[in-house]
Amino acid sequence: MDSNAQRFPTLRVRALPTATNAYGKVQAGWLMGQIDLAGSLDAERLARGPVATVAVNAFQFTHPILLGDVVNLYVERLRVGQKSVTLKIAVEAERLDGELVFVTEVIATFVAVDMDGKSRNLAEVC
Repeated sequence: MDSNAQRFPTLRVRALPTATNAYGKVQAGWLMGQIDLAGSLDAERLARGPVATVAVNAFQFTHPILLGDVVNLYVERLRVGQKSVTLKIAVEAERLDGELVFVTEVIATFVAVDMDGKSRNLAEVC
């Protein structure tokens, strides 16, 4: 992606107390749910129907997400196959003072599924 191009997040969400531990830091499970949601939004649009998450690589946190941060999730399509799409999902936290910090990025693969949960071609509409 051109570094001068303006990016728009696929999903923006505020870190609320229910997402944090006793020390005001967001728990990894909450963030994983947001990553899955952002990825599935893009994958479902491409598949024109339901998708299932089939793989997520390991991810490392470079900075914590704090209570009150706005979490921006950016999705980039890396590979589109016959039945699946592989996405890079990047996460940044927008601090209350406006500072943006990179948090993590993951590679996730989603498969288009029919109403019975069986894989289908991306071109097929449910």
